Amino acid sequence: MTSTHPSSHVDVLLTGCDAQDADAVFHALEAVFPHVEPTARMSAGPSSGRSSHPTVWSMSVDMHTHHTGAGPAALSGAVDAGVSGCPHDVHEVQDALAEAFAVESRGAVSGDQELEVRLRLTTLAHA
Repeated sequence: MTSTHPSSHVDVLLTGCDAQDADAVFHALEAVFPHVEPTARMSAGPSSGRSSHPTVWSMSVDMHTHHTGAGPAALSGAVDAGVSGCPHDVHEVQDALAEAFAVESRGAVSGDQELEVRLRLTTLAHA
């Protein structure tokens, strides 16, 4: 399926997780949207050499390609996600995340032609 909207990407930022959980989220997104920019890791605090500063994991999802979902994935704990871009595309990414994880909405901010949603991701409960 190809997106009919002019926006080409959605930004996904993850916090409150380790590298393994960030990888699980990003792999789930890569299964649905195979053309992504490489993930990045950035420290959210001043660089003092201490590991107590939060880490932010980021990915830019290319919305021009879209495949079926990857299925459920496991997380070791809750992951906070910020998803921003064209509203239609943000909803597509949110739906893809809901196929792999339990998704709790933590609020949204709408701009002129952009939407940012805050989500809490956890492992889906087994039926």
